[in-house]
Amino acid sequence: MTPRKKAPAKPKITADQRKSWRTLPIADWNTLTVQVMITELNRDRYGVETYIPAAGGYRFEQGVIKRALTLYGAEALRETIERAFAEHRVTPQYPQLTAGFLITYMLPRIMPQVLAERAKTQQRKERAESAVFNGGMTAEEIADFL
Repeated sequence: MTPRKKAPAKPKITADQRKSWRTLPIADWNTLTVQVMITELNRDRYGVETYIPAAGGYRFEQGVIKRALTLYGAEALRETIERAFAEHRVTPQYPQLTAGFLITYMLPRIMPQVLAERAKTQQRKERAESAVFNGGMTAEEIADFL
């Protein structure tokens, strides 16, 4: 019996690479990537130099980010975060958008929109592909034709 060949090992991703959310492939995202994204967006859009986490602290934010990544995936979460920053307006009383607030209060309103748009896009794509394969006829039309 010959030993099985091992699959080539994936290259390790360093913490610094994980923090580079603009260039890191979406499949490699984790909680650190999302936290850095939110911190950098606060700095870029609102001029926040020191990010202060929500009342529950960094552990709370890491937990809600992990849960959102697990439930919805990195791509949908990224789009939700980008939309939240696009619509959110800071005030002197609340000068930043924290991950805790964003995921706890804004995600339940924005994520269904993101998921619905993704589903519509997927349906359009599937319809276009099936139209190419069957000459534009529906399954019922094909059955009647045969």
